[in-house]
Order: sequence, then C-alpha cells, then structure tokens
Amino acid sequence: MSTFRVTAQKSDDWWALTVEGPGLRRPAYTQARRLDRAEAMVRDLLALHFDADPADVGDIEIIPADEPLADELASTRKVRREADRLRDEATTRTRSTARHLRERGYAQREIGALLGVSHQAVGKLLGEQPKRSVDA
Repeated sequence: MSTFRVTAQKSDDWWALTVEGPGLRRPAYTQARRLDRAEAMVRDLLALHFDADPADVGDIEIIPADEPLADELASTRKVRREADRLRDEATTRTRSTARHLRERGYAQREIGALLGVSHQAVGKLLGEQPKRSVDA
C-alpha cells in the first residue's frame, strides 16, 4: 500500500497541508480547519486525484513542518510502536504461561499471584466464563 507524506503548517486558523507521495508528479495542496481533520481532507484530495475511494488511497503520515518537532514526533511514534509490540508479546507470553500453570494444576488465584495479575484477569487469559449462581 502507498504511503503519502503530509507536511502540516499552521496558518492563522487553518492548517496548510502539502501532500507528497507515489503517483503525484508534484506536491498537492489542501487545508483543514483542525489538524484532526487533516487526514480526511487529504484522503478526499487523493480520491479525486486518483478517482478512487478515500479509504483505498493508502496510508497517510502527517508530520509538522517544524523539522525538530517532526524528528521528535518520529522518535515518539517509533517508541510507541515498539511499546505496542512489547505489550502484545507480553500478553501472548502471559496467556501461554497461565495455560501451562493451569495444565500443571495451579489454581486461578495461584496463577494470578505468580503472574502479578488478578484472578479475574487469569480467567480472561484462560478464556473461562465467570461462574453464575442458579436460583432454584
């Protein structure tokens, strides 16, 4: 999938957006009142340019025109992606370890104590449904 780089520059009450990427011979320009609307504006612009659905134009990377801030933002995004990856890995390992402990006969509360999570979290990790009382 194509990635389009959008440089955002604050201009009074608007954001001036410069779009560069595959299929564009020269930069394309649009604007947005708020930065949180920039991606939608860029998608609409690219959809018109490529005669495509806005959802299908590719990835949009918005960066500030201020280069030091752009560098800081890139570094922060990289660290956040790594944190997400580590969180996913931790969840996978925790689930696997909980299953192994369960297979060896450990109780849910014991597993929670060993993993440093609540026994309710262990139940979720193991995919168990909470026990419900039946009124007779």
